[in-house]
Amino acid sequence: MKTLFHTCRRLLLPTLLLVAGAASGQVEPTLPVSADPGRARYAPSAAERAQHRGLTALALPFFDDFTTPLEGLPKTQNWVPTGGALVSNRLALRPLTRGAATLDGLKANGQSYSGTVTSNYGRIDSLVSQPINLSGLTASDQVALSFAWQAGSIVGVLNRNTGSTPVQLELFVRTDAGIWQSVWVQRGNRQRTAFRQQVILLSQPEYLHANFQFMFVATGNTSDNSDGWSVDYILLDRGRSRGLADTTFADIATSAGVIGQTVSGGMASPLGRFSAMPVWQFNAATPAGREFNPQLGVTLSNLNAGVLPIPIDVLGTVRVLPASAPLGNWLQISRPLPVNPRQNNVTGPADLPSIPRTSDAKTLRYTMALNTLETLPRTLANDTIFRDVELNDYYAYDDGTAENITQLVPYNTGQAAAFAYRIDLNQPDRVRGLRLYPVFTASDRASRNVTINVWQDAAGQPGTLLASKAAVIPNPLPANGQYFEISFDLPVPVSGSFYVGYSQPSQGRNLHYGLDLNSTFPAGYLWRRDNNGAWNTTSFGPSGSLMMRPVMNNNTSTATASAREAAAFSVYPNPAHGTVTVAGPGFARAAVLDAVGRTVWEQPGASAGRTTLALPALPAGAYTLRLTLADGRTVGRRLLLE
Repeated sequence: MKTLFHTCRRLLLPTLLLVAGAASGQVEPTLPVSADPGRARYAPSAAERAQHRGLTALALPFFDDFTTPLEGLPKTQNWVPTGGALVSNRLALRPLTRGAATLDGLKANGQSYSGTVTSNYGRIDSLVSQPINLSGLTASDQVALSFAWQAGSIVGVLNRNTGSTPVQLELFVRTDAGIWQSVWVQRGNRQRTAFRQQVILLSQPEYLHANFQFMFVATGNTSDNSDGWSVDYILLDRGRSRGLADTTFADIATSAGVIGQTVSGGMASPLGRFSAMPVWQFNAATPAGREFNPQLGVTLSNLNAGVLPIPIDVLGTVRVLPASAPLGNWLQISRPLPVNPRQNNVTGPADLPSIPRTSDAKTLRYTMALNTLETLPRTLANDTIFRDVELNDYYAYDDGTAENITQLVPYNTGQAAAFAYRIDLNQPDRVRGLRLYPVFTASDRASRNVTINVWQDAAGQPGTLLASKAAVIPNPLPANGQYFEISFDLPVPVSGSFYVGYSQPSQGRNLHYGLDLNSTFPAGYLWRRDNNGAWNTTSFGPSGSLMMRPVMNNNTSTATASAREAAAFSVYPNPAHGTVTVAGPGFARAAVLDAVGRTVWEQPGASAGRTTLALPALPAGAYTLRLTLADGRTVGRRLLLE
């Protein structure tokens, strides 16, 4: 359903609030995500859709705490792969164990169900179990289905359930006659709840058959992710003699962020100021531990019955990916974990052990593992959690995922609005470019003009403009990347503190960019310029990090490597049909440019620097393979695709 009030609110309120924000210079409003293309890589394939249901019904017990996958489609061993639910550790708040399945208004491909930006209401995501064999069981077997649910998400509270705007989460079970019967419903009431547990007794004969299934169905805003419901720790089993009180389990697990900080998103960044930074800037930090998070950790959940604390061992290790022995321990403690409260923080300083100050780009994996002496195999996976931090050639305050979107005021007169991040350097450097995370929504899917800028520091705020570069961000973006990188004509020299960001022409367009709600930036480090040219510090409501990342080049004045250095690299096979391999010294990342210099593919951050490049299907022709070295210089190699 669509209402005139909700349509007008959606179109007018963001602009009105943004103009009000310009006067105060304090808080930028944000919007729910109406398109999240990053989810598209998790959408079920044709083969997975064909496997609509398993060939053999599952046996009891049925259990899923959504510990795996880390993010993506619910595992098809348990779930029909067509409902649109997303497993992640970044949307639910303080789940029982790390990871939860979230149902909202975005389909598996990241697009909204309505395909519009106006508020419409109806059925959104669902989560359907594979068939489960309950044949031969009776009421005396005490079969029960339990689960934890949460209304709302890190995005915000749910909309209120009304006759014209239905917002609810409903549970159905399939009877022996093939009928989906509603057994539980929770309606939205403009509140965001903690996780609450629910037990459904399955004693009726019509439920106890060979092809039993259950299904969660969410109803809400079909145009964005504002109406989010999450479910966690689902257990269907026999012998549950405690009935409706069967809500405790022999399980101690990692959960989400640290209470009092970010309560979603898992382990925070091991870095204190950033989520990623250039390796040479990391190496130049004085003292050596300055860049680390002094309280790295997560919330632990104790789901056991009783009142006595349970002793556990906690070990935190760090290693360099993709495969290496641990560099050492950043945490090693033994402590009793109380039952009340259920969730407690465990933290330690990330500056232990010492990280090698080598010049090569690297990804560090910080892991926390619990030794709880549990014996059930299904509870062991949630005893481990990790966070990767990339030391490469760019700065980031965000973690790479967008839960909300924001925008600049599309002024019609005066100066163009601008956002700018402050960056404090450990040594002089040069800015090679800026990566932006554009979000193309139904309101404006056209390619967009943008100008990236670097400003000098002037008494703690943006001052003299050092460089600008106008560019067009295309839609669709180049393959294998949601960030779009724009490079300056020449690297921009900077020292001390500088400001980097973007502005947009005054074209009256609402152009959205990603906002990461699970990360923050230092207070006073984001600035916005109004159409009068005045700069004010700003932040977001709800809090989050604008997804833009300055790319540095280790103070190298020339952007290209020498001919002798470039000759050390080769690529094969060449010509190629798809996957190619780079031979030669190490490099930070790779990209493919077409004949007119446009980037058509970028190496994903998770595989940056790997020598095997799985290229997408590109038109046959001549391309340039651009390799960026650890010091920021680039090497070009001609590549023919057939």
